[in-house]
Amino acid sequence: MENTDQELVQKLNKFYSYVQNEGKLLSSAQARLWSSGTLKTLGLCVDRRTKRALAKELPEDLAKDLTSVFWLLHFRDPNQSADEFKLKVGRRSGNSDSEFAQFPILAVFSGLKAFIDFDLSGRVSRSLSPEIRDMWLRADAMGENGPAD
Repeated sequence: MENTDQELVQKLNKFYSYVQNEGKLLSSAQARLWSSGTLKTLGLCVDRRTKRALAKELPEDLAKDLTSVFWLLHFRDPNQSADEFKLKVGRRSGNSDSEFAQFPILAVFSGLKAFIDFDLSGRVSRSLSPEIRDMWLRADAMGENGPAD
C-alpha cells in the first residue's frame, strides 16, 4: 500500500512539474492553482457520466477538483467559446489574462491525458463544446517520464 502511495505522489509531482513547465508558470503552487481552476471549470463543461468516469481514473487530489463544483440547476453550454472557458479558468486561478490562460490549460489537458485511456479521452472530447474540444484535441498527452528536461 505504501509503495502505491509513493507512486501516486510521484505521478502527481510529475503532473504538477509538467503543468508548471509547459504552462509557463513560476512555481508548483501556481501549477496546482491552475490545475484546480481548469478541472473545476472542465467539470462544468462535460456531462455527468463522463465527469464520473474521468474522476474515477484521476488521482484523488485531481478528482476532487473535478467533482467539487456543484450547481443545483446546471445546464452545460454546448456552444461555450474557448475565450469564455479561458476567462473562467483564469478567474478561478487568480488571473484575468485569458490570452495567457491557454498555456496552463493546454498543459493541464495534456497532463490529464496521461492518466486516462484513448477511449475516455474521446468521450471527454465529444462531451465538450466545439471550441473547447479543439483545445482538448490540441493538447498532446504528457509522456510517461513527465516533462522533458
